[in-house]
Amino acid sequence: MKLLSLIIYKWKDNNSIEVLACEELSSFSFFHRGPIREHIKFHSRLVVSRTPLGRRSSVGFDQNLGQCHSWVHPQGIGAAVLIDSEYPMRVAFTLLSEAVRIFLETNQGRWEDIQKDTAMPCPEIEQLFVKFQEPSEADKLTKIERDLEEVKGTVMQSMDDLLKRGENLDQLMDKSKDLSNMSVTFARTAKKNNQCCKMY
Repeated sequence: MKLLSLIIYKWKDNNSIEVLACEELSSFSFFHRGPIREHIKFHSRLVVSRTPLGRRSSVGFDQNLGQCHSWVHPQGIGAAVLIDSEYPMRVAFTLLSEAVRIFLETNQGRWEDIQKDTAMPCPEIEQLFVKFQEPSEADKLTKIERDLEEVKGTVMQSMDDLLKRGENLDQLMDKSKDLSNMSVTFARTAKKNNQCCKMY
């Protein structure tokens, strides 16, 4: 699961203005990062600009390459995340709403007059972006789901082991029956053989 980028914009319906960007492209080679960064910025800005105020939207890329999710706050701040196809959508939207909330709280009165792309510092959002790299650590429900999957796997393994033990026990019981029959046969044979040696 990969969270590639989080970009926050001053929303405009024709061309939103970038005010903050976080990215994690270390899984790509150095030479691919530049073109990937350009595609991320292009798609994020396009999706945010086409998302109406107060609404959310999602766009999937061809060949299962990932998704871009966006949310535009009624006050005019929009945000977009780019994730791979395995990253949970619910967690992505949680990140969007948290990032926009933090941005509005920490930068009130500083972003309204911006007219061109800029990089406003916001360490809280950068920390949030790092935290959401691992969805199960950032989102409680995802953590519970992961824990349940682990428990389910353990239970299934235990059931398999029990079934195997059950088969082994059945085999042992069959063998013990064979031993009992052999013991009875041996005792009878010994009794017959011992009769010739008795003195009357």
